[in-house]
Order: sequence, then C-alpha cells, then structure tokens
Amino acid sequence: MVEARALTAPYQVRFRAGRNTASADTVKNGVGGSSGPRPHELLEAALATCMTISARMALVDMGLTDTGVSVVVTLDRQEAVTRFRYELVLDPPVDEAQYQAVAERVRQSPVRRTLGRALEFEPA
Repeated sequence: MVEARALTAPYQVRFRAGRNTASADTVKNGVGGSSGPRPHELLEAALATCMTISARMALVDMGLTDTGVSVVVTLDRQEAVTRFRYELVLDPPVDEAQYQAVAERVRQSPVRRTLGRALEFEPA
C-alpha cells in the first residue's frame, strides 16, 4: 500500500510506502516544480527497479556476483497504446547464453507481469 498526500506547494506530493517516504512533483501549464519524480517517472522507476532486481538475482544464481547490472526504462504514451521500452546493461558483458538467461528473467519480472495484464481501477 502507498499513501500520497498533497503538500502546500502546487502539485507536490509526499508519499509513504511502509517506513519509506519520498516526494513526487510535476509541472502543468507553468505551475508546479521538480522536487521529485513525476508520476509517470515513478511507473518507469517501478519497472526499472524490479527488472534490475530480477537481473541481479539471475546473475547471483549463475555465480556472476561481480557483474554490474542496470536497466533503463522509457515510457512512451500514445493514444492507443502505452509502451514501456527497456534496455538491460551488464558490465562487464557476459556471453550470449548468459545474457539471454538474464534477459528472460527480466522479461518475467513481477512488475512487468503485473503491468502486462489487464488493469482495473476501483474505489476502495
């Protein structure tokens, strides 16, 4: 569960997930700021962090604990489709079979599976 509360500064929000807190913000029509990520950037962050964790777990399972991992996610919002593009980077690079095994774990990451399903929204 995440709880978000509007702050007095225009469009600034403080949110809490368990004991962790952070801010989000946006600018609309010249009003607002940049004290935190925009809401759509939080969606990108959720996917990128989950994919990175999934890749790290796969690397550990292969005994490749010294391989660095990062994932870059970009959200492309179109009228008919919302597209998440992602890039998996392993440093130092691994062989092709290892890369494909890590990439498959990334494709099966929990947040990616969640976002890939039909979504419904309803008041609690």
